[in-house]
Amino acid sequence: MWKILIADDEPKIRRGLKSVIERIDPDSRVVAEAEDGEAALEQARETNPDILFIDIRMPFLNGLELAEKLNDLGRDWAVIVVTGHDEFEYARKALSLKVFDFLLKPVDEEQIARTLGRAKAELSMRREADKYVAWAREKLSENMGALRESFLREWIAGDLSRTEIQESAAFLSLRLPVKPTVVLVRLTERVMSAGALKEGYRRLMTYTVRSIVEEAFARFAPLTMIDSAESVVALVEAEEAEILDAIAVVSRAVEESANQAPNVAYVRVADDRPLSEAYEDAAAEIARKGSYEAFVLLAQSYIETHYDDPDLSLEEVAEEIQLSPGYLSRLMKQSIGFSFVDYLTRFRVNRALRLMADPAVKVFEAADRVGYRSQHYFSRAFRKVLGVSPTEYRKGGVSR
Repeated sequence: MWKILIADDEPKIRRGLKSVIERIDPDSRVVAEAEDGEAALEQARETNPDILFIDIRMPFLNGLELAEKLNDLGRDWAVIVVTGHDEFEYARKALSLKVFDFLLKPVDEEQIARTLGRAKAELSMRREADKYVAWAREKLSENMGALRESFLREWIAGDLSRTEIQESAAFLSLRLPVKPTVVLVRLTERVMSAGALKEGYRRLMTYTVRSIVEEAFARFAPLTMIDSAESVVALVEAEEAEILDAIAVVSRAVEESANQAPNVAYVRVADDRPLSEAYEDAAAEIARKGSYEAFVLLAQSYIETHYDDPDLSLEEVAEEIQLSPGYLSRLMKQSIGFSFVDYLTRFRVNRALRLMADPAVKVFEAADRVGYRSQHYFSRAFRKVLGVSPTEYRKGGVSR
């Protein structure tokens, strides 16, 4: 059931709207009516409606003032402004307040039905997206360890520029060693062979070694990972004597756990030497891309909620999900095959196609509603995506 609030200082209009809404849409129910802006605001707080029809001329708070205060409440609702002819241009200011739509009095049933249907569809889409956003944030938290390990693999493989390394480390809250030493610890082939131990136990032993390494090097804040050869890799910054002492601790602890001393190697990275050991593993790469899907989902959700903002930018989306713009753009390209700009353009054009399915919607109106200030720029974007102009599209220039 969709809850509706109607705010208008004319009882006749309130009664008329209520009667039409409840007659044309059995799934909607008017839960509150108000004759002025202040009363409407209070009833909105109490009843939490899904859709609000508000007059632009009301006592105490006019429609735009009410819309602004409704925005401040941060609720997920659709606000529809109803206005008389003289205030029509004034009502266009409502767009900056994220008002869903505005209707010109007198409003006929067809307009109400069409606008109500679009509002319900928009709310349904947003609320479904919210579920995915919550899921994505949960996945981000769950996958932080995997993301850190994935970053370390790329850094060690030499796949990241200096800027990318710094950006990734900042996001992942990692303190990078300035002069790192690479330490590798691996159990012998006899211990790790499938014939000697079951796979599950081998994996357990590898993680046990990793825990031992992290504890032994704890005061140096090591960065650790397990490579495709099931070696434990640690990047640490310490004096050679300190590293040797820690390695001795690791060797004793691993020997006690596995009844065999591990093979250990360490290499100090010189100033003129890159961190370039190749640790690539197809399964790890797949896992990395899967983990990144959560970031891309957050970006897509934000774009699909704010696409109608002409000022929407890569920087804004990146700030929202706490990534650097460059890093986010690369992730989107890798995951979905489109850059930020290309994805935003395609999404806006697809939303415009829905609007243009209604012959009453002019091209410039569709452009405005999907985030283009200029019809000319919208037409260029439209042609870039579909190969024809909006006018040609309406004439049947492309298959629908």
